[in-house]
Amino acid sequence: MIQLLGNTRTKEYPVFLNSGAAFQAGQLWTSQGHKGKAVIITDSNVANLFLGQVEKAFTSAGISVKAIVVDAGEEAKSLAEATRLYSELFRMQIRRRDAVCALGGGVVGDLAGFIASTYMRGIGLVQIPTTLLSQVDSSIGGKVGVNIKEAKNFVGSFYQPDMVITDPALLKTLPRGQLVEGLAEVVKYALLSGEEFFYALESGYEEFLMLNMAFVEPMVRRCIEYKLGVVSEDERDYGRRAVLNLGHSVGHGIETAGNYTAYSHGQAVALGLLAAVRISEEIFSLSGDYAARLESLLRLLGLPTRLEGIDPGAIRATMSSDKKADDVSANMVLLKEIGEPVINCDVDPALLSREIERLAQGG
Repeated sequence: MIQLLGNTRTKEYPVFLNSGAAFQAGQLWTSQGHKGKAVIITDSNVANLFLGQVEKAFTSAGISVKAIVVDAGEEAKSLAEATRLYSELFRMQIRRRDAVCALGGGVVGDLAGFIASTYMRGIGLVQIPTTLLSQVDSSIGGKVGVNIKEAKNFVGSFYQPDMVITDPALLKTLPRGQLVEGLAEVVKYALLSGEEFFYALESGYEEFLMLNMAFVEPMVRRCIEYKLGVVSEDERDYGRRAVLNLGHSVGHGIETAGNYTAYSHGQAVALGLLAAVRISEEIFSLSGDYAARLESLLRLLGLPTRLEGIDPGAIRATMSSDKKADDVSANMVLLKEIGEPVINCDVDPALLSREIERLAQGG
């Protein structure tokens, strides 16, 4: 069992990484001295796959456990659903010594984390991410929240978990498209980390797609370690943590302009990464032919390299309302070199518009 350490100003917590770790959840929880009841919050898809086994993992460790199942999909990440869950926890007589266990992907992790951070002003939180995107990114770092009608993730908090249990073997149940979507975040971490990681992904992408755990586990670990390092320096997203938004300025613009249906988050981020690397070549003369290499890698992974069905002008317009933007610039993350991100880049609007158009033209 690999044990990494989340170390922030507000909390230290273990991140366990191992195939089969999810089904040792109760033992891992008690090994850290935690007591009280656990409430598993999961969605209808994950419940059918893993809920019974995870419940057994808690009960076999002597922990009283209950479960709440929400509908699968982004619609569950709402204030209305949060209100319903608060009442459920109250009915279950959950108190501050107890814990919420988020069993699912990013939606469940964000929703359950938000519930844990606000119910009784904060109770215990265990994250058991079941998708690649949540394992390498969203379960780490303490950003939790819900959506409002106007925008995603505008209501939330920073709330570090008490424990993260990452089980790459759970990825074997994912539909191919959902696995591929998560790979966009792995590509992001490869670009942020440097040539060695990027080349490893280029040369071993088939092993990842085949879910060869001897390849997948070390790659997931590298992503987690990178994010833990960044969050330990900048828990509240005032500075360096912005590097994690590489590809997300244009990516969020694509998601919003497409009404969150035209492209999934991972697909949009893939296009955003391509735009960011191309802009990096223009502004910083990024060496290494990474735009061409990235485009080839995205294709091999099954991620989009061409924007279709969305007006590029609408994307540029939505970027100004993104919560990561300010009043005077696109506030983008670019790469001076591979592994050397630069935050708060003021990109000329004409250049940004040209690169978004280029995505639409597929060139």
